[in-house]
Amino acid sequence: RAVAPFCLQKQGGQGGAWCMRRRSCGAALLLATASSSFRRLAWPQPPATFTRPACAASSVYGSSLVRRLATGVGANMSPITVLTTEDAAEKAEKVAEASKSLADAAVSTEEVKSYYWWEGKVNFDPEWRVAVTTTAAFGDAKDAIAKVHSYDLPMIIYDLEDAPKDHEHWKGLIQLSGDEAIKLAEKLVERRVVACAQASASGALAVKTVARCKPMVEESAGAAVTWSPIGGNEGYLKWLEDECVGGK
Repeated sequence: RAVAPFCLQKQGGQGGAWCMRRRSCGAALLLATASSSFRRLAWPQPPATFTRPACAASSVYGSSLVRRLATGVGANMSPITVLTTEDAAEKAEKVAEASKSLADAAVSTEEVKSYYWWEGKVNFDPEWRVAVTTTAAFGDAKDAIAKVHSYDLPMIIYDLEDAPKDHEHWKGLIQLSGDEAIKLAEKLVERRVVACAQASASGALAVKTVARCKPMVEESAGAAVTWSPIGGNEGYLKWLEDECVGGK
């Protein structure tokens, strides 16, 4: 729901165990202990001092393509719109304020209903989606957002202007009524053909998935799907690949 939506927290004071707690839309992973169950999660065993997965080394997360899409230096010739989500309005406002320092930034916030797969079932959380349109490079926008974000691995994505047809990571937009959007979100997540689905009050449904699952999303939707290739932070893109298992 966005994906490394987890944060590592200490339970029981100084001597307590570390635990994972879900923090973002696509982050269907917030879990209990750092014991064997934690080590079985679909990302590497954390070091003694846990650092935010979104900032993890490229040797840990993904291919050279993922690394290329997750970086950016200098300013863009044309604006990009960067999306992220937070789990509270005040946290989204903090991200929005930090984003205003980016070049030519225009920032908006919208409440959405986020659906994702966790512990063998479809789960739901309210989230606040922050959209930042800026002429800054994605790498600069990503760093500014990650610095103040409350998730350890937030969703930080943007649309790509040019990408091959077999590009791996995609965002789909489907316009439905409010109830229909929620039902479809639950259906797509249950089929494991999207990693997360976010429904807005207007009935717009935004889904994040991978290339092999796009035909199954279209089949289930019963409505037109507008696709956009996306780039984003490495951990989130890797999470998309791990979560969309319905097309395997």
